[in-house]
Amino acid sequence: MPIIISDHMDPDVDFYVPPGSDATQALQEALQLSLVYGVAHIIIRGRLYVYASSQVTLLLDQSLHYIFEGDGLGEIIYVNPNNLSNVPPLVAIGSISTVEMQYITNNNGVANKQEAAYSTWGWIIAFKNMRLINLTPQRWLIITGMPYHMHSIMFYFDSVQFFANIWLNQTGTVLLYNCYANNAELLFDTQSRELMAIGCRFENGSNLAISPRGWTVVGCVFVGTNITYLNPGIDGNNGSVVGCVFDGATIVTQGADNLKIVATQFQNVTFNGGSVQLTQGINYGIVGCSFVNYNVVISDLYRGHTIFIAFNNFDDGSNLVILIRDNYVVDSITILGNLFSSIPTHNSFIFIAGSPSPGQSLQLSGTVNMLYVAFNTFINSSHNSGAAYGYELANNYRIHAFAYINVAISIIYAYIAFNYFQQNYGLYNNSTGKPIGFFSLQQLTTNVKTVQNLFFYFNVNENNPMYIPSSQAYTAQFNIGIKQ
Repeated sequence: MPIIISDHMDPDVDFYVPPGSDATQALQEALQLSLVYGVAHIIIRGRLYVYASSQVTLLLDQSLHYIFEGDGLGEIIYVNPNNLSNVPPLVAIGSISTVEMQYITNNNGVANKQEAAYSTWGWIIAFKNMRLINLTPQRWLIITGMPYHMHSIMFYFDSVQFFANIWLNQTGTVLLYNCYANNAELLFDTQSRELMAIGCRFENGSNLAISPRGWTVVGCVFVGTNITYLNPGIDGNNGSVVGCVFDGATIVTQGADNLKIVATQFQNVTFNGGSVQLTQGINYGIVGCSFVNYNVVISDLYRGHTIFIAFNNFDDGSNLVILIRDNYVVDSITILGNLFSSIPTHNSFIFIAGSPSPGQSLQLSGTVNMLYVAFNTFINSSHNSGAAYGYELANNYRIHAFAYINVAISIIYAYIAFNYFQQNYGLYNNSTGKPIGFFSLQQLTTNVKTVQNLFFYFNVNENNPMYIPSSQAYTAQFNIGIKQ
């Protein structure tokens, strides 16, 4: 049976809170009353103000499941009228949960069978049709955290407007559905598991930060300058971004192994400055996406494995940049079936080079074992002449825009096959004035060796030059416009 708290004196209201007054007592008494029913289903009608005190207002534990639901749209505003200097969060998890978890295991290194079973017991906290606003100096409106690894806690946010930050740790499933975040940080952190964000909008400096093992972001919109971003963390592995729209916003990672970005649109329409910045992870896959004036930079790769880029379009200043850490090896890079469409001063090229080791200067001593570039189309869509610009590396090194494909790293095997290199229509390198070619190898340091096995098969090249050292050998067969 729901319990109704309202700032309106309606006949069905269980707890009336005069407009602007403190709703703390009403909320706490409603939770006590909920013990009778076994589930805390709290209906928020209208706008409730909660005054900050020295204690957490809503301290939740596993004696109840919790549902906080707005009647229409319920609003909770956390305020600090007494000017407290050390404001606690509005919502936190009670000690009972932590104590129960401690009984299971003191081994923080692994999740044993008992802990895994407990973590799937199922404890639900839900917010629906709510607007959450934090006007206090406390950074986080909601905090969870248990020091004993995976927990059974599950959060469901349905049609919630976040004007406040939340920080959830050690969760089971978390669902964000049809939510809105404005200048809010939603952080799902350590030792968490399944996260799903579906049909949400993030704007005005909002941040969706993700570290669970296994997550998906589907049909979400990220709008704003590059301070609005999706941030899979260092242990936010095995995640996917599907069918999303980025308008001036950024994806940035610090690891995030096995990340897949699929059928997602990146465009600088309302705002500019957005980018895709993937670092230090393995097995990145970008498939079926559209990039318009959006650079894709995959950098500091040092743990082998593969990068797979396929069936995307890179338009009007959307470069694909892949950088390998010095002295490390990437097993394979596959670039398949993409469109690279340049216009004057806004080229869309491929750049493969290096990143420095932490605290060191750039040496360009990394290696790619296998580079496969096939079934791509490279065009100058404007058919007008103009300058093409390279990419700035660390320590004032620069890989130049000499060609549609530019390499400044050692490669063992490179197959360039079944590509269409349209005539450059007057595109030229901005620093040398040379016409844009179809392939360049740039030995920016002595560590960059010639490609050991360089093969060109079944390409069509419309009179674009190739820029390679005189010592570079290659095999070219069944091409148009590329001679052996």
